[in-house]
Amino acid sequence: MKVMLVLVVLVVAVAVFPSHAFQPRRIMYARCSSEEKMPRAVFMTCANRRGICEVRIGNIHNLRAIFIPDTNATDVDSHVRWNSWFEVPLPNQQRDACDGEITCPVIAGQITRFTYSLDIQDFWPRNEYPVIWTLKDRVTDMTLVCFKFKINIV
Repeated sequence: MKVMLVLVVLVVAVAVFPSHAFQPRRIMYARCSSEEKMPRAVFMTCANRRGICEVRIGNIHNLRAIFIPDTNATDVDSHVRWNSWFEVPLPNQQRDACDGEITCPVIAGQITRFTYSLDIQDFWPRNEYPVIWTLKDRVTDMTLVCFKFKINIV
């Protein structure tokens, strides 16, 4: 009887409180160009443990890039876009990185962590996409860091 009660409670708990807590993992990334600074590491909360990072419709997936900038910056622009036939910005993207995504001012030579919560909207088409992410100083238009990676929207 106790075992049956525990099973019923577990089933109800899973049905009422589904777990959308994806574990962060290091993802593969590449440099945008030979002139631009590349991060030391990039992590993302993926729905899968290996391969191209799967992100699920209706969920929020967190991205973290760790880098050491070459220049100081007080106002940082975060620009993410799909790279298909032409570059398309993500809808509803928060562009002001200093508004909670990175500690500003950014200091040259210091380890810097950029964190972004990517809300995978219901209208986004399911498919595999190459993504380009750039952080720039808005005053000088200098790139602080740029990286490319792939996601698979499922």
